[in-house]
Amino acid sequence: MRRRGIVNLSAGEIVRATEGELVCGNPLFRAKGVGSDSRQVRTGELFIPLKGPRFDGHDFIREAMTKGAAGSLVQRGREEKAKEFGFAGKFIIVVEDVLQALGDLAHHWRQRQPAKVVGITGSNGKTTTKEMIARILSRTFHILKTEGNLNNLIGLPLMLLKLSPEHDVAVLEMGMSEPGEVRRLKEISNPQVSVITNIGSAHLEFLGGLEGVAQAKGELWEGLGAEDWIAVNLDDPRVAKLAAPLRCQKKTFGIWQPADVRGEDLHPRAEGGVRFSLSVGGLRRQVGLAAFGKHNVGNALAAAAVAAILGLGVEDIAAGLDGFQPFPGRGKIILLRRGVRILDESYNSNPDSLEATLSAFAEMKGKSRGFLVLGDMLELGLHSAEEHEKAGRRIGELRFEHLFSIGEQAQRLADGAKASGMNGRRILAAEDPEEVLEGLEKVIEDGDWILVKGSRRMRLERIIEGLGDRLGRM
Repeated sequence: MRRRGIVNLSAGEIVRATEGELVCGNPLFRAKGVGSDSRQVRTGELFIPLKGPRFDGHDFIREAMTKGAAGSLVQRGREEKAKEFGFAGKFIIVVEDVLQALGDLAHHWRQRQPAKVVGITGSNGKTTTKEMIARILSRTFHILKTEGNLNNLIGLPLMLLKLSPEHDVAVLEMGMSEPGEVRRLKEISNPQVSVITNIGSAHLEFLGGLEGVAQAKGELWEGLGAEDWIAVNLDDPRVAKLAAPLRCQKKTFGIWQPADVRGEDLHPRAEGGVRFSLSVGGLRRQVGLAAFGKHNVGNALAAAAVAAILGLGVEDIAAGLDGFQPFPGRGKIILLRRGVRILDESYNSNPDSLEATLSAFAEMKGKSRGFLVLGDMLELGLHSAEEHEKAGRRIGELRFEHLFSIGEQAQRLADGAKASGMNGRRILAAEDPEEVLEGLEKVIEDGDWILVKGSRRMRLERIIEGLGDRLGRM
């Protein structure tokens, strides 16, 4: 996928922003935009030679320059060969670390732009909350929002480099997998408004336990000033604990706790989703949210709190939430022929999001039969077997019709379901998607509901596509 920004800086400015050294070219030469893919670099862009597990961008500097790049960053130690590519009218800047320099350059550009920045992190619901915030704010402001999964140390800087003076607000998602990552993303983006959606059992493989998760997410709220704003989820005790000692400005939200932004009287909608009463500053408005479950009401309240911080009233907030539609893989309902419905949660899964989804799915399907297609929850490390068995037990308790599990932990999930009373003949620990599809075809009846959920690398969208092909979409 092409990643490019609209940054317009001189070589001299880039040197100062990155603390680099100009070894070829003139400091007055300019770069308009940035690119990290030599195959698609545009004339005038700054080439960023990033390094991945199977490639090194330094091997493609010549190609990028030939195709029109105005200049390139170069990791110190690689500059001698790179000087050979210092064609007439082009520049080479040596930096200590290309990834660090990309972040520093993005920070420099962000500081020059008038837009407010909203930073979002959390164990669950980051992308949905980001999209809800963007949907609300776009009714009033010109916004920039994180595209796709550009929420890491590469993606977030590339998004910031798309900021222009025309933007009023940038809504940026911040992902992480290890300590220090959110801190660096905050340093780069310098958000004036931020929210931690929740703290739960994600990335346990890298963070050890929930306290480690809380510390890593809490990096977003380090060093805040009196002028900074945070939206605080009072329904999550760990988030509330992080917020309690902070001296910044706060807007609280919650379903169960008294808060500035409240969600009350939650009821499932017949067409899917949730209807609830939104209260902001004492004013109420009914919201019909297309996203399902109490957890998505929590995401909506986080978005509402951020919007309220930025000056929007309850009418505009509710109208924005009314218009929100879930994305594929993140709670979208797919209607097939024979009245069969798929709840597509194929993008991600961890213990907390699975628990919330199972409970909501049990409520959504009502008296209809419910089928589960579940893939592994990844990045749980030593907790993996225990968490899958625990999830299986919850499945048995909720009395779903059938369970189809797939992945290395499929048997653990199945064992847990059996242990809590699910009939073993209604459980299949499958080897591959085709086995799941064949099993579903044998038992599906008119009006059934199917939940498909697993971590992204399980690629469960293949099962959704297969069901659509076999049953036909509406």
